[in-house]
Amino acid sequence: MRRLCFGIIYCGAITTTNAQTPDSIALEIKFALNYLEKSQCAFTIEGKEYAGEWPAYMQMHTRFVLLGTRHKYRDSNSFTTIGIHNLLAEMYLSDTALHKIRPMLLKAYPEICSYATNLEFNFWKKLPPNRDLQRGAEPQPVPLVRRPTQYKLNSRYINNAANVENDADDTASGNLAIWYHNRIFGTNDSLVSPRIFDAFLDENRKNRHWYNYLFNGLPNSSAYMTWLGKEAEFKRWNILKTIGHNQTFFLKSSICYPTPYQPYIPYGTNDLDAVVNANVLTYLAKKGELTQSRGRVGAKNFIEHQAKMQRWRRAATYYPNRYHFHYAVAKAFAAGDSSLRPTAKIMLSHLVASQRDNGSFWSRRKVNHRDVVQSSAYALLALLYFKEAGVDVPKEKVGLVVEFLNSQKQQEKDQIYWKGGVFFSGGTVVRNVLYFTSDAYTTALIALGLQKFLQLY
Repeated sequence: MRRLCFGIIYCGAITTTNAQTPDSIALEIKFALNYLEKSQCAFTIEGKEYAGEWPAYMQMHTRFVLLGTRHKYRDSNSFTTIGIHNLLAEMYLSDTALHKIRPMLLKAYPEICSYATNLEFNFWKKLPPNRDLQRGAEPQPVPLVRRPTQYKLNSRYINNAANVENDADDTASGNLAIWYHNRIFGTNDSLVSPRIFDAFLDENRKNRHWYNYLFNGLPNSSAYMTWLGKEAEFKRWNILKTIGHNQTFFLKSSICYPTPYQPYIPYGTNDLDAVVNANVLTYLAKKGELTQSRGRVGAKNFIEHQAKMQRWRRAATYYPNRYHFHYAVAKAFAAGDSSLRPTAKIMLSHLVASQRDNGSFWSRRKVNHRDVVQSSAYALLALLYFKEAGVDVPKEKVGLVVEFLNSQKQQEKDQIYWKGGVFFSGGTVVRNVLYFTSDAYTTALIALGLQKFLQLY
């Protein structure tokens, strides 16, 4: 009898301890900010890590030609630092009592700007090449190239292919970071205009990416393309020509072949990504220049088409987690792009229908073993952004995912974090093989989600 009574009291204590209250959620946010403060890099070790960034990892899930075997390296990239900066900035603008955030933003800002060239941003830094990149004499001085910081690329071909062109995705997110910096610190740093995105629209092209041909439909969509550079052109394009060049990618005659020291567009062909399009819309809406962009209608139509066709796992070339699509679109909708309302309704229905009994959300098995925490974090923020934009979102659905994420947190004294899932990938054939993760990025996502949950419900 004594054991039975003790068991009842113990179980009651567990239930009370784990019950989510506004105070307990606020404490989780505080402890998550403690983690982000402590994990932000304080010093620069050139070629390895940089002051102001947060740790991220580039990893191979399995062996792949030219990229090597299964391994994991720390990587410095703009996406991680810009992404965390923008999440924290949104939190701070919503609650300026979160004093820990301002110093983190100030430390991150110079590092963010290091990825920019004339307000265009790149995924990677310009660094000295790891090896000679062409046969014969090297140019003098040897130009800097874009590449991973620590992931070892071996062949000339793959090193040249890593030297990627500036892109619309990082340019939109990087300029959004500048916009936040101006708002919070009273500066007036320059921002890129819509013209840069409108210069690379999917219209009147003489090429087409095989991935978009197979999975995305809508040729000549007038949506924003990913890469801010000139693609290869054919006199008369057809898919057979693309297949031929892809099969001979290792020959200099192929449009897929990268030129040493020159910015590279993968496959020599620009592409369309629904998440990239949503991120551009978010920046333009925040800046108040959405109506000045020609590409906004094409982007809206492309995004809506992918949602109507339920291409949750294929809509984004570089984002294999299916709920990243929902998150990016919901964010653009909440930022002020009201044309996304029909897409929001489609996505909300999918979110409600696909939620698991325990409150979680799953991606495909091959995406980081269903990427449950990351999927749930994206789904939570998608639901909350929809709610913020005036869509009727069931509270019980949001509460369930909050409870699930609470059960997944990792705590070390006064710090809380969540294990990072897939926030980006190598795209197309390696989108489920080569991916990027960051505990700090996932923690920042969930911290913002918890803050919005307290404010909206």
